[in-house]
Amino acid sequence: MRLITLTALAALATSMTAARAADVEWKFYTYFAANDKPTLLHKAFAEDIGKASGGRFKINVFASGELPYKAADVLRVVAQNQVEMGDVAFGFVAGDVPALNALSMPFSCTSMDKFYDKVAPAIAPAIDDELGKRFKVHSAMQWVMPPQQLWLTKPVETLDAFKNLKARSWNREQSEMMRLLGGSGVSITPAEVIPALQRKVVDGAFTAAVPALDWKFNEVTPYALMLNLTLAHQIVAVNQAALDKLPADLKQLLQAKSQEWAGRYRTELIQADKDARKTLAEKGVKLREVTAAENTQLQQTVKPIWQEWTDKNGAPAKAMLDVAVAACN
Repeated sequence: MRLITLTALAALATSMTAARAADVEWKFYTYFAANDKPTLLHKAFAEDIGKASGGRFKINVFASGELPYKAADVLRVVAQNQVEMGDVAFGFVAGDVPALNALSMPFSCTSMDKFYDKVAPAIAPAIDDELGKRFKVHSAMQWVMPPQQLWLTKPVETLDAFKNLKARSWNREQSEMMRLLGGSGVSITPAEVIPALQRKVVDGAFTAAVPALDWKFNEVTPYALMLNLTLAHQIVAVNQAALDKLPADLKQLLQAKSQEWAGRYRTELIQADKDARKTLAEKGVKLREVTAAENTQLQQTVKPIWQEWTDKNGAPAKAMLDVAVAACN
């Protein structure tokens, strides 16, 4: 009897091990903090896939600090299959894929609705072609953070106030715009932004209203210039080899859920932007919208940035920028 029981238990253990081995478990890395809105969306997306697959496909989402990567590393670590999925911001990986960084050109596209309706479908083939050839990476979905604004320790009543103004800029184009306006852009890691504002190392910082609220900018920046500079263009990147290894039904599920969730990212982040602006204003931040005349002046000021970028990166880059500008403006 004991022999039969042990045999049965061994068979059951073997069966359970085989079942576990058949399950798919992936890592998904985002450079956003654990409680930031994008991270919460990524986690909900991953949980939905887990439920829809009956637990067969588990995606573990790791936030900033939980794995030893920075925002600029994500594309490479997905390409190397250190994580199967990653949150890639083209502004942070412009050194790797400069031709895909069109939306970082100031004022190229500032409408989230127009991005999703017109720009994203038009540029999707170019993104997958570039990422597939060079990195063996697939774009599961495109999404954008709300428009970038300038959060300030002192008011900017006219564009002349940009002279000698120092602002934390997270890409080259923001720094170049500051230079053209007479100020300067300073490169600071996300974790150092609030201390730098507190110590007056910088006078302001570029980011969208949602992270500004998440990071409690209201405690250090009582002013904001709402200039709708750019949308932060992101993709959920997937390692192509890992994608190819998925069972057909799970691959189809991932693709279907990615399409579904692109719409949810759109809806939730547009609403989150509205809510964040309202909350920041209620917390005492004075939000000043740029005037129509200032907007025109700013757009004319940054045109050399567009020209320099297209001259450097060639026809594919120009084509992507032209699509964005035509669709959004």
